[in-house]
Amino acid sequence: MYYYIVDPESLSQKQFERVQNQLYSSLTNYRINGEVSRVTTLRTVSQLTEIAFSHGVKTLVAVGSDETFHDLINAVGDRDVLIGFIPLGGSEVGKIFGIGDIDHACRTIASRRHSLLDLGCVNGQYVFATKLSFGVNLSAGNLFSIKLLKQLLNLPEFEIKFTTRDYKASLKAVGGQIINSRSVDSSQNFGNPTDGVLDISLLPKLRAFGLVRHRKKITSGFFEQVPHSSLIHANQLEISSPEGLPLRVGRKVVAKTPAAVKALPQKLRIIVGKDRTF
Repeated sequence: MYYYIVDPESLSQKQFERVQNQLYSSLTNYRINGEVSRVTTLRTVSQLTEIAFSHGVKTLVAVGSDETFHDLINAVGDRDVLIGFIPLGGSEVGKIFGIGDIDHACRTIASRRHSLLDLGCVNGQYVFATKLSFGVNLSAGNLFSIKLLKQLLNLPEFEIKFTTRDYKASLKAVGGQIINSRSVDSSQNFGNPTDGVLDISLLPKLRAFGLVRHRKKITSGFFEQVPHSSLIHANQLEISSPEGLPLRVGRKVVAKTPAAVKALPQKLRIIVGKDRTF
């Protein structure tokens, strides 16, 4: 049995009606009909997930944004269920798993090709499939805007202290990422959600020329491609300093330092497309 949790989030009523029609049409075309429930202010993803399990579902599908997807996998916890995802709009999670628009996502779900993937976990409470970010929080908009250049030049530097199983370190940085997977090819053993390892990249403070030259890589999150950045591979780490540093998954702050982060091998059973990045 399929159970679809639909979160229209920022869609207008007119946009949602159009998306809903596309969804129902695709579900019927690919013969994957099931129960469809919509997230509201009174019914959260977590509450709908509990309803789904009470109905004995075997496949649970998040329909919405990357945040909807992460809300779902956190609500599922350790319970054994096959997860699917239908993105509404641009989606990093969709790109990672090889899932496109509504029709393509439904076709992918119907094929039932699935993988067993790692997750990252923060403080034993919040799991993430993509990456945990801190510090730099810039969008890859107009790379030539004066506003962006000013933001780059004024990035605050902080000292980050962390411990892995192998060593302790203290480095100065303006931003960092703890990556489980991301929406580019992970063939270089970076951001591969099947290797049981988290990839940590730390961006140092750069001179003005370096910031301007590498601004696209910085705003796109490819810190490891910026000269003098630090790259660490670990299956767990503890960040002890600075205190109160927000840790984000997408736009959502999920924890603050000090924090313990670790990889959870083969934790997520997820339907994937043939164009996945791993």
